Amino acid sequence: MRRTTTRMRLVNALTAPAARARRDPDKVFDRLLAAQRSDLDGAVITEEDERSLEDLRGFLRHIAAVESLSGVGWLSVHDMAATRIRNLFHVRRLQARHPEATRERIEAPVFVIGLPRTATTLTHKILANAEGGRGPYMWEMDNIGLPRSEEEEARLRRRTQRKLDQILTLSPSWGRIHPVRADWVEEIYFLLNQSRLHNTMASMPGYVAFMRTYDARPDYRFVRDALQILQYRRPARRWMLKHPDCLAETAAIHDVFPDARFVWTHRDPHTVMGSMCSMAESLAYLHNRPSSVDPHLIGRTWLEILPEMVERARRERTRMPREATVDVAYHAMMADPFHHVPELFEQLDLKWTDADERNLADALDRPRDQRGHEYSMAHYGLEPAMIDEAFGDYGLFVDNMTAKR
Repeated sequence: MRRTTTRMRLVNALTAPAARARRDPDKVFDRLLAAQRSDLDGAVITEEDERSLEDLRGFLRHIAAVESLSGVGWLSVHDMAATRIRNLFHVRRLQARHPEATRERIEAPVFVIGLPRTATTLTHKILANAEGGRGPYMWEMDNIGLPRSEEEEARLRRRTQRKLDQILTLSPSWGRIHPVRADWVEEIYFLLNQSRLHNTMASMPGYVAFMRTYDARPDYRFVRDALQILQYRRPARRWMLKHPDCLAETAAIHDVFPDARFVWTHRDPHTVMGSMCSMAESLAYLHNRPSSVDPHLIGRTWLEILPEMVERARRERTRMPREATVDVAYHAMMADPFHHVPELFEQLDLKWTDADERNLADALDRPRDQRGHEYSMAHYGLEPAMIDEAFGDYGLFVDNMTAKR
């Protein structure tokens, strides 16, 4: 599977001078921050916001210290930080102009959680297209705002799509692993400052350690604030949300959204590990010099992160109401989706309609685009026994759950 194109080498050469700015990430961050502070327009930046900004600065320091980071990688990270800062200040400006938006109720949102590559994307898209359901579109998270004209929305969708197309020209494998379009519902990764999935860009042991004690509640309070803006003056629908890191942050989510429901998709961790490492490898090639990408390091990194995420989620679910979490067995659902998906709708108090039947059929067609996604555990230095030891009895839990179905 091709991870990059010849164009990548050219773009990296052209962006190398700009990437020298990573030698002083604080200067870069201060410049991004100053651009937003120069036009507050009534926005109130709270102490919690300031702490969140400093945590984002900390992430920029972690990634800037990665020696192998390429020109494309640095510009990608720079754009990510700039977007997060811009979104925070923009939401605060909109709240100042429209304080009534802060009273929008985000009722019983559904968070699709699970290890990466466990059909969370498929499940999310089906739920987001349900009658009365709603998911954030990629272009919306890139341009948080109040309702716009059809012409303005079309312009913003095109602008976001151009950015996505640029990535696909550099990494053809990414379009097979995680197809994305500006007008599709997408993960809330683009609303979160911190995420263990940042480690797909490069191995950052210090950042992994930071995330073990990180308080994610401010991140999810910002998600709530952004959703209120996206809901304001629009038909109120039930939000369907998703991001792999949500699996490790169910306690923070429950604190911010006490009536949230969790749909936890489960799959054999042996399969998950190979697929996750393949995704991380594609992103590593996108962000680093190709000669520096070490598949075995990728394997070790994610064999550390993913079991910890599962353990946190299993521990936290015992502290929440039993009905807060709905378990979905990947293999059972994929074997008979037209039975298990309507069953899931019923568990979430959603009405199953003929339109949902058609949406499910359409959604099941899309994974065919990913058949070029090939991987093997051995390529990442992983053996079955290593995965069994790392995940403990979780593999048995998944097997028993599938057997019961």
